[in-house]
Amino acid sequence: MKSDSIAQLAKALSMAQGEMKPAKMDSFNPFLKNRYADLGSVIEAARPALTKNGLSFSQFVETSNGGVTVETLLMHASGEWLSTAITMPLGEEKGRSLVQNAGSIITYLRRYSLSAILGIYADEDIDGGEKKPAPKAAVVQAAQSQPTMALETAQAVTNSQGVKYGEIPVETLAHMANSITKELAKDHTPEDLENYRYKLSAIQTILAQ
Repeated sequence: MKSDSIAQLAKALSMAQGEMKPAKMDSFNPFLKNRYADLGSVIEAARPALTKNGLSFSQFVETSNGGVTVETLLMHASGEWLSTAITMPLGEEKGRSLVQNAGSIITYLRRYSLSAILGIYADEDIDGGEKKPAPKAAVVQAAQSQPTMALETAQAVTNSQGVKYGEIPVETLAHMANSITKELAKDHTPEDLENYRYKLSAIQTILAQ
């Protein structure tokens, strides 16, 4: 959604994006053993350029029908605005209370949607997090391998935050495929290698369509 005109906002955002640095990967995912940029890192990377160019943002949380929705509103000093919303189911997780699980989901959705609306990326992320758009050649290269699973199965595979691969942009999937391929060449446990192969197969199946 957006205001009737976003001409001034678009110009300001273009200037801000030219000044933004990549978000620092200051957190670690113990499940996939990879670093990623947390919410604080994304905000820190964006705020100076946003403030300088008359931009600001707000994020709103709503729960309904067993899901959590985060709406991110990007505003310009002129009054122009645009917004995006993303929803994830609020499920139970062993060893964690419903409140803890909700807090984790909200933080992830804030990070994911803010990065998307601002175009912020980190340098490396094999789990479908913030990433700059992949060149078309990267999408083609990642899709060249023959898919080994049904499309419906591939689309239902989720990253560690519960986002289905079918909901992740193909450019991001291509980057994930490239990063996973690099991980397969490293020294990992057999279980981790099998997990990487499964994820890579799912991505290749989606990109081949």
